[in-house]
Amino acid sequence: MNDSSIFARKVSPFHQAGAVLVIVIFILIVHKGISGESTNPIFPWEIAFSGALFFAMINCMLSFSYLNQNKYWLMSIGSYLVLAACVFGLAYWFSGITIDEAGAFRWMFLVFTFSYILLLSIVRAMRKIVGFVQEQDAALRGESKN
Repeated sequence: MNDSSIFARKVSPFHQAGAVLVIVIFILIVHKGISGESTNPIFPWEIAFSGALFFAMINCMLSFSYLNQNKYWLMSIGSYLVLAACVFGLAYWFSGITIDEAGAFRWMFLVFTFSYILLLSIVRAMRKIVGFVQEQDAALRGESKN
């Protein structure tokens, strides 16, 4: 059993998106099986957005372990777009209504996407600041990087 922190594990953003997609599919199937045809048509859209938000939070937290932040950023944005297309397609398929007919979900998608990119940028900046502080601390103590 490995006792390392979850923040030290390198989990690909595409694997994260795949896990969230499986969870969203499971919830939608269980809900459809329980409620049948008399279901709230907005519920699949709520689950889709919850999945996208959950992915954004997990993805930002797991970005600390990657050394190549540029590659992680590109993979993260790509996996977010693929996940969004999949979960929104599922929401349309399960609900039978478009994102415009579901209410203010189009605006929510824009806000979620902007917030995700902003959060990813903040985490990246925090990581750089912490790295700089650690280097300065090591230099003050006379430790070498070798």
